Amino acid sequence: MTWLLFIFGAIVAGFVQGLTGFAFALIAMSFWVWVLSPQIAAPLVVFASVWSHIISLSNEQKQVHLNKSLVLPYLIAGMIGVPLGSYLLHIIQPDTFKLILGLFLMLWCPMMFFNPQFPRLQQSGKFADSWVGFLGGILGGLGGFCGSLPSTWVMLKNLSKQEQRYILRHFNFCIQLFTLLAYLVQGTLEIQLLPYILILLIFVSFPAILGAKLFYKISEKQFKHIVLSLLFSSGCFLMFSNLL
Repeated sequence: MTWLLFIFGAIVAGFVQGLTGFAFALIAMSFWVWVLSPQIAAPLVVFASVWSHIISLSNEQKQVHLNKSLVLPYLIAGMIGVPLGSYLLHIIQPDTFKLILGLFLMLWCPMMFFNPQFPRLQQSGKFADSWVGFLGGILGGLGGFCGSLPSTWVMLKNLSKQEQRYILRHFNFCIQLFTLLAYLVQGTLEIQLLPYILILLIFVSFPAILGAKLFYKISEKQFKHIVLSLLFSSGCFLMFSNLL
């Protein structure tokens, strides 16, 4: 049962990651937390998320009208926020922080579903983007859910699905990679994880490729509904995992 649930979680999370560019940690952990200890699940989530990002990026069609300046404010500020989040982890209860974030997502996502318009927010520049990236980096350092705030922000800015996916994919990849390097330095990736890693290399790859291909066949409205559903699920997971 343990291996079955582990593999199924990897398949579902890999597909969602390839389709949307984020949410691997959320989807995978919602399955794995029932059969694996956090000490084993956490490094596996980060490794598999980075791996699925690499696969999806290699299968991503190049967008000539998108450039690095679109995501750089998020990335630079986010990388600064990661070590701060890791530091705060020792003095702030992450469960309390996740509880607040989960409540925010559960209340905010239904409002966004009705497509509210904020013209002034849509005109915000790179300084505001940097702050969102910085806070996202802190969230990544605290609990690994680095994509929740940036995904909400880019949707509120009413960016196209290509721009949203481009920002989220590259931002989350860098934050997760930074976390993975920290795990390597700290010795969190142990030899006992090797069987799990080998399985992830197989059962994450093909779903991630399928999700990346399917992205180009989904309408703007469908994409928005998928992202909102994932964000709402993220909020529910964060809330109830802290209450149980």
